Amino acid sequence: MELYGYIALFWAMAAENANIPIPSEVILGFSGFLISQQVFSFWPAFFIACCGGIFGSIISYWLGAYGGRPLLRKYGKYILFNEKKFNYAEQLFTKYGGIAIIIGRCLPGIRTFISFPAGVARYPFVKFILYSIIGTIPWTLLLVWAGCILGSHWQDLIKYNHILIIGIGIIALCLILFFICKHIGKKNIQAFLYAHRYELSLLIFSCLLLLPFLGAFPLTDPDEPVYGETAREMLVAHDWLSPRIFGHVWYDKPPLFYWLEMISYQLFGISDYSSRLPSAILAIITIQAVYHYGKSMFNSSIAYISALILTSSFGFWYIGKAAITDMTLIFTLTIALLSFYTKKYYRGYIFCGLALLAKGPVGYAFPALIMLCYIMIRRKWNLLSTLKIPQGILCAFIVGLPWYILMYQVHGTEFIQTFIGYHNIIRFTAPEHPGRNSIFFFIPVLILSLIPWITAYVPALIRFFRKKDTYTDALWFCFIWSTFIFVFFSLSKTQLISYIAPMFPPTAFLIGWFLYRCYEEKKRSLITIFSSYVLGLLCLGLYAIPLHGSDVIYRPFVYTLSISLCMLCIIPASLWWHTKKIQAAYAIIPLGMLVISLLSSAVFLPQISPTLTSTKMATSIKQRLSPTDTLYIEKFLRPGIAFYSGYYGKSWVSPQELDLAKIKTTTNSIYVIMRKTTYTHNKKLFAPLSVVMETETQILLTNH
Repeated sequence: MELYGYIALFWAMAAENANIPIPSEVILGFSGFLISQQVFSFWPAFFIACCGGIFGSIISYWLGAYGGRPLLRKYGKYILFNEKKFNYAEQLFTKYGGIAIIIGRCLPGIRTFISFPAGVARYPFVKFILYSIIGTIPWTLLLVWAGCILGSHWQDLIKYNHILIIGIGIIALCLILFFICKHIGKKNIQAFLYAHRYELSLLIFSCLLLLPFLGAFPLTDPDEPVYGETAREMLVAHDWLSPRIFGHVWYDKPPLFYWLEMISYQLFGISDYSSRLPSAILAIITIQAVYHYGKSMFNSSIAYISALILTSSFGFWYIGKAAITDMTLIFTLTIALLSFYTKKYYRGYIFCGLALLAKGPVGYAFPALIMLCYIMIRRKWNLLSTLKIPQGILCAFIVGLPWYILMYQVHGTEFIQTFIGYHNIIRFTAPEHPGRNSIFFFIPVLILSLIPWITAYVPALIRFFRKKDTYTDALWFCFIWSTFIFVFFSLSKTQLISYIAPMFPPTAFLIGWFLYRCYEEKKRSLITIFSSYVLGLLCLGLYAIPLHGSDVIYRPFVYTLSISLCMLCIIPASLWWHTKKIQAAYAIIPLGMLVISLLSSAVFLPQISPTLTSTKMATSIKQRLSPTDTLYIEKFLRPGIAFYSGYYGKSWVSPQELDLAKIKTTTNSIYVIMRKTTYTHNKKLFAPLSVVMETETQILLTNH
């Protein structure tokens, strides 16, 4: 309609009124939107829409007059003919005559067919035209006006597009269920639901935990905007090969996550919600995979408990709701390793290839090294001949290697030196953040990531080593997998909290097996109960953490979170101690995590997001900056400013990099953005510049 203008509007309305069920609600609503964007003018659009509707009605009238019902029955299938609605329109016309034409013009579905029975009955043509005009005017006017109103506020409405998407998803799901119930039968539906009750309950629970309120707060600095901005720039440049940021190609990560974000942007527009959606969907699929493969490795009960543990663990929840690349590695690595263990070898190699596109060489090296450790420790040398290694390597390379070959052809040795040399070798052997790396760094990270299930982890390991079990081999596989990831990154010189995330699924299996055995034997685990009490008291102690001047913003959130986590640890432990009903006791934990997740995403995180994001500063920059101005941005804040403002600026790490004396004397306006902590520590250095504005954590300076 944007391309062909009023002509497209005329023929679309004519088609809708000529028995072709094109929804006028969409046509007229979009016309109203184009009016609000000053593409159309209101009265010409309204007049042409009415003319198109009347023209289509005339076509339908004469088809009814000369073809009758036989014509509609013969060719109706090509226009999605609905006999029930046609019969209702015919009854309406027979009973009320001309009044039915007016009323029918305002009834969705009926309006498409109301002209046809008028033609069949040979209703006077002049009266038909008159009544059609009377009925068409209010319907057209209402929908065009509604489109104008909504279109003028579309920037406000897009903030809530995640709610719209969820609503559309729920409606689509209801329609699918209605179709299934109607065509399959009640008994078959009941049998299907019962047979798949575990998968469906996990799907519902994981969707409730991960999908709501993904766009309720902006992307948090610095990691989320980095990946969001990279995908945005690739999409704008129509370049699906080379990751790029700030107008330049960069070689930090392979493209799999960027591709998923780009697809999400194309479907739902560029927003906070669409940036985070790929991670959430991959997390939901990973949960289903853990249950599916867990049934083969253990049994359906252990698989279900393990999937619930994974879903409701704090670390997995955080990564599943964040626009970062780690979930792509968790997803691909989990399915690859579980496929190898369950002898689905080619599937495993395909996901090794995808892991190569998710995280680079480690995506291929990890499955190979973990399987090698498993073979050596468990002395399963026969697997070396059954793993189909030559064919599998070829299969993995067919999936993952073409991108690397194309990148090398386009960018040459710079790609190899930067991506392979720096980001995969040097970052392992040399710290990216000096002073932060420690061999013990990931111990507290693991404890926090497995909250509230961490108290069962050590007892699970103790039981695993002390007692033989039916599932000993599967448990060894999970233990080797999780330990390898933990040790590898503990030895790495560059360490980030999300690095050990691929060990979450096997750890969930170990804890799930332990809790299942406790339930089966009707035994308490005193270590788990005692450590749950200790963890609960430690969580309560979160309230005492000093917040360095941010009390007003953070204190209510920290207070509520500490109380909630304390109760989430102590109540299940108390129930287990007094009643020995572990099933009931630990059913509380996933439900409690669901409540905490919804409250955090909907209430608390939006409140504290101004301290974690650059949206306010980006909005100010968009309003202030002119083409002749220069912008300097502290490196930590640059991705967020670029994503929300579109201005890349010039990056700096240390204030000494800025020639402040020259900046002060320059005639053109120069702006400098930094964190308040940087400004506070270098206040004398920045004295020549004036403060323009401040947010909760950032400050904007200028030379004028």
